[in-house]
Amino acid sequence: FVFSAYLRKIESHHCTLIAGISFSKTTVMLSNIEISVELFFVLLFRTRVTVGEIFSITKYTDNGDCIREHGMMGETVRFGLEGNVAVSPLTLENIERMAPNSIGCSLKEVDFRNTDMINILPKLRIHGDCEIESLRLTATRREHVAAVLKQENPFCVGRVKDMWLGKYAVGVITKMSLKDCEIEYLRLTATRRKHVAEMLAQEKPFCVGRVKNMWLEGYAVGVITKMSLKDCEFERLCLNASEEEHVAKVLAQEKPFCVGRVKNMRLGDYAVGVITKMSLKDCEFERLCLTASEEAHVAEVLKQEKPLCVGRVKNMRFEEYAVGVITRMIFHEDNTMESFVLDGNEDQLSRILKEGDNSIDLGRIRTGGLCVPE
Repeated sequence: FVFSAYLRKIESHHCTLIAGISFSKTTVMLSNIEISVELFFVLLFRTRVTVGEIFSITKYTDNGDCIREHGMMGETVRFGLEGNVAVSPLTLENIERMAPNSIGCSLKEVDFRNTDMINILPKLRIHGDCEIESLRLTATRREHVAAVLKQENPFCVGRVKDMWLGKYAVGVITKMSLKDCEIEYLRLTATRRKHVAEMLAQEKPFCVGRVKNMWLEGYAVGVITKMSLKDCEFERLCLNASEEEHVAKVLAQEKPFCVGRVKNMRLGDYAVGVITKMSLKDCEFERLCLTASEEAHVAEVLKQEKPLCVGRVKNMRFEEYAVGVITRMIFHEDNTMESFVLDGNEDQLSRILKEGDNSIDLGRIRTGGLCVPE
């Protein structure tokens, strides 16, 4: 939230309480009590806070009733900070002093962007059956997530419908307890190698639970090799990499990795090359789409001598320079395509035209063909 606006709101309803706080000289013990998120942040930022037993946070009410006995208020709707909110040493000390799982809460939305407040997440006591609509974290500096990353024990985030982690915050997913989680949408994006360096260096894979739709962008594409996806069933898996370095780690490994069962897969630009490292022999794609705007995007695939098996594919669409990838593919012997589309210009289709007659076996195709520009 916008901190100054919430502070004014709290002050208007509790002017006596706020006026009596000597800020950094005041110590507040929070025990056997339930307070609003807004009041909690005011105290956290402006006083020395100690969290005791039976403490929880809840949503702000229009009547300004921010303090109640424990267990009397409703659920928290939103928990987060918008913008680059500076966090003082006092606030960081408060967070560090708190015990893990010491702040009871029932959340609908978590949103922290570019703030050290992300480090408060392991301090929250979120029940496994808590349903969070959206969890969004971004961190431009490692300090924003440093305390979380050094945690040895994973922390619970309940059941998350939509999770979006950006930059250094991508690493936070390795500290979450997600084994029984069912995520509707998972999006990881990293613009620098160092954002995911620690994740790529770890040997043990981490569990992401059951994910329906996953998008990985930039350097985060490489993170897929560190995920335990054997039992996953994706509705949609999308990988996009605009730079060759984004996928260098993936392409350098010799052993293929499993992506579970995927209905719809879309690979964009340099991420097209990642398909050569996937174990897809037993896959059954509803739709497979590859797109590459530059010839360099598909160089890794085209230099392969051994053909790439992609299992069974119902609907296939290759766009621009990705059309040439068809020359390096083989399909399951009993595969029947519902539709097959190659969409490219003369230059992009030239590699296919250089192949010998009947050299590309596509199996049975019900409908499809070439999209030829006018």
